[in-house]
Amino acid sequence: MRVRELIGIVERTADPRLAASWDRSGLQIAGTVEDCRRLAVALDPLPSFVEQALDWGAECLLVHHPLTLTPRLPDRVDDYHQVLRLVLGRGAWLYAAHTSLDVATDGPAGWLAEALGLEERRLVEEAGRRPHVQTRLRVPAAADRERCLAVVTDWPRCSVLPLDALHLEVIHPETAWPGIKAALVAACPGIEIVSTLTLAAPADPYGYGLVGTLPEPMPFSRLRARLGELLPRTFFTVAGALPDRVRRLAYCPGSGADMAPLAFAAGAEVYITGDLKYHQATAVPPGRCIVDVGHFSLEEVMLRVFARDLETSFGKGGPQIRFFPGNDPFSAHFPDGVLPPRTE
Repeated sequence: MRVRELIGIVERTADPRLAASWDRSGLQIAGTVEDCRRLAVALDPLPSFVEQALDWGAECLLVHHPLTLTPRLPDRVDDYHQVLRLVLGRGAWLYAAHTSLDVATDGPAGWLAEALGLEERRLVEEAGRRPHVQTRLRVPAAADRERCLAVVTDWPRCSVLPLDALHLEVIHPETAWPGIKAALVAACPGIEIVSTLTLAAPADPYGYGLVGTLPEPMPFSRLRARLGELLPRTFFTVAGALPDRVRRLAYCPGSGADMAPLAFAAGAEVYITGDLKYHQATAVPPGRCIVDVGHFSLEEVMLRVFARDLETSFGKGGPQIRFFPGNDPFSAHFPDGVLPPRTE
């Protein structure tokens, strides 16, 4: 698969136009190879991952966290310098889907909501709205129109109107168009785009975190056990009052503790996130609690899900994908299980 085609498929889910203004989602290092046979996926662009991925034969490396958020010269020998040396030395590509993936709550970022069966979902923090587009199409013959109508009718959040024997009008989410177009071309190779118009409404909100209702109230002890089953971490930090039962909860992957007031305002009794600080913990309202599962765990699973989804999107002719598990930098216990002696 051509590298540019691969990046286009990645960006159908992790659209860099939706990334936060401070972020550096997107291409980190441009490579010189044109085709990708092996894609390596991991949470962090650490030298250890890069070296393993390149030894495996990856031409493209896809990570969540950017190589750097601020431009800088490789003026000292450190991890940044080492990653540049390794990747550039192989002519490989490094791409980061950071906040562009965080806002994909109807995709990989929504994995915990799917696992818990959350209902009545809504965003914790809306960041903007994705417009819908009106696209007018012309088919070669009247018989082709019916096939195209059938294709678009089955597409989520789309509507289609036959204008006459040869013309259709499709209203669709902007980000869904690459997939819709590919399906239409497959059904009717001679189809033509007559015009496109971005609409003021409808528009789909996008943003960070999800809040929703469990299918039935769950004892907190059961929720705690379920998180232990789903996440690659054996210990959590809890602030606030532990509820007997949880009906409505919210979560945000990564460093989302500052969004706790929004989660509680949306009715969440429990908010699951990472990087909880002291003053945020002291501000938890009565009857509510924050479960800090670490910055690593929710995002690690999100990247694993993204790798699996990409494998489906690429199809049989796509590159081989390998997910490289990361390591949580925090540990619950000292290696020997005993606290070191206290020194004065």
